Amino acid sequence: MYQCNICCYLWNINPETKNVIREISPLERFTHEFLDSQDLEEDLSVQADLVIADFSNMDVEKAWTRLMSVCKPGAEVILCMTAGQVDVVSPDLWASVADIWKFPMSDAEISHRFHQWQQSYKLQKDLWLTQSYLDTTINSVPHLIWYKDKEGAHLKVNQSFCKAVNKTMEQIEGRGHYYIWDIEPEEYAKGEYICMESEYEVMQKQETCVFDENVKIGDEIRQFQTYKSPLFDLDGTVMGTVGVANDVTQERVYEQMIIHNANTDFLTGLYNRRYLYQCLEQMAEDAFVMYYIDLDNFKSVNDQYGHQAGDKALVLTKDVLRKKMRGSLLARIGGDEFLVVQKGAFTPEEIEMQRRELQQCLDQEFASYAQFRAVSASIGTAWKSADIQMDVDKLIEQADESMYREKKEKKQTS
Repeated sequence: MYQCNICCYLWNINPETKNVIREISPLERFTHEFLDSQDLEEDLSVQADLVIADFSNMDVEKAWTRLMSVCKPGAEVILCMTAGQVDVVSPDLWASVADIWKFPMSDAEISHRFHQWQQSYKLQKDLWLTQSYLDTTINSVPHLIWYKDKEGAHLKVNQSFCKAVNKTMEQIEGRGHYYIWDIEPEEYAKGEYICMESEYEVMQKQETCVFDENVKIGDEIRQFQTYKSPLFDLDGTVMGTVGVANDVTQERVYEQMIIHNANTDFLTGLYNRRYLYQCLEQMAEDAFVMYYIDLDNFKSVNDQYGHQAGDKALVLTKDVLRKKMRGSLLARIGGDEFLVVQKGAFTPEEIEMQRRELQQCLDQEFASYAQFRAVSASIGTAWKSADIQMDVDKLIEQADESMYREKKEKKQTS
């Protein structure tokens, strides 16, 4: 992918060697540019990525000092020397150069040694490209990414990770969980954190695992969905882990909002008919009583005072139900129809007493508002024992019929 031009400065190189080097073909994605002079020229050496210098007729230490004073930072150097010079070269000089060629050398050996340097230089560029791929990729995503050794020390993290923990990469490198996340071991032990335990699980299973983890960031607990994979050493043993974490705190909030909105009535916040049925199906083996509530003369409120007043009456009904029937399942199943499900086994007398008390509370609340004085509640009941299996629709139908009988009796006595 990359394209690399190598500027090679040939200092004090004999014509035959120059010709051999110039004739060597560049590797794929590389081009060669050659500069040369017999005397050291600073304006040429500062351009060079590679300097090939013949020290065979020079004082090595003095020539080396001169060359280093004018070389471009990062430039590589190949020195040509006689056998006698090579034998006395200091270890520091060996460590500072890319290679030392012992002259005289055949053309084939010069080509071979230069080709070896080409391969080494290409490997550096390939590693740079791979590093560039990695860094650009992990630093361009909002997810937290980290690499750890098997003791839990962080070897590499991305910028999103640094931002989350408010630390630099230099501060994080080599450090463990407690320091990075500013959490004491005692606090970790008391909390609902599984970060470190999940690392051990991944290394034990030697496969990618997905976890839901709670992570403390500052004074806030965030929810993360993490993907963790083992890192394998050359011998196949696990040497650490790599993790990718997605902060799903807000996503979980949205999920709960969606679930809540799907299961509740928008106006009153009570459960809707769909969710009521789900709950009743789960209560198939329970004993419970059902109160079916319908508001009498509710239409007149809408006609006389408008739908805003009607909505207020519905909200008022919800408030009474939540106060009076605390702990029960409350639902709005129609325009002015509500259903209350109270779990437990009750006698017919207890059910009737509860029904009358609830009706009285609703009627009294409506009577306290001038615009709702014509409104009252009709309440029907149905119940089942724990040992009786009954169709939900049939049970609701019974409560509905009971409510209409109550409504009819009220009209006859009014």
